[in-house]
Amino acid sequence: MNNNSIIKIIGFGNIYMGDDGVGIRVIEKIKEQGIFTDYGNVEVIDGGTSGFDLIFFLQQADKVIIIDAVDAGQGIGEIVNFNIGEIIDFGNKVIKSFSLHDINLKEVFELIRALKIEKDLKIIGINPKEVDYGEKLSPQIENKIPQIISMIKKEAGISNL
Repeated sequence: MNNNSIIKIIGFGNIYMGDDGVGIRVIEKIKEQGIFTDYGNVEVIDGGTSGFDLIFFLQQADKVIIIDAVDAGQGIGEIVNFNIGEIIDFGNKVIKSFSLHDINLKEVFELIRALKIEKDLKIIGINPKEVDYGEKLSPQIENKIPQIISMIKKEAGISNL
């Protein structure tokens, strides 16, 4: 990615449902540490629980990196990295409980394709341990935040940070 490419890093989740809030917690940590502060082409966004907003964000970016709680059949606390084509191709056969909360992620991606929005889109997901009432991440998930941030830096093309 060149330095002029607009990159949006978006965390999705519900911070009141335990590990489901991991995407938001990663965004909070990135902002707290000021990781992308010196990069005017990178925007770090708390996407909350609204999957439809993704379409708006995509229209304003060259690349979008999504962080969310994802169960793709991997072990608890394991991280997966997908692109838009893999989500649509796999559908619900492989990926379970994979959604952006108000709409199924596969449906959002199919809409993106139907609208001919062609962007570089990556999803970094971690399989949650506990999705239940509570504002804290389980230690198993919280301990993965540095690894997720490293993956985000690499996807953004600035892994030397």
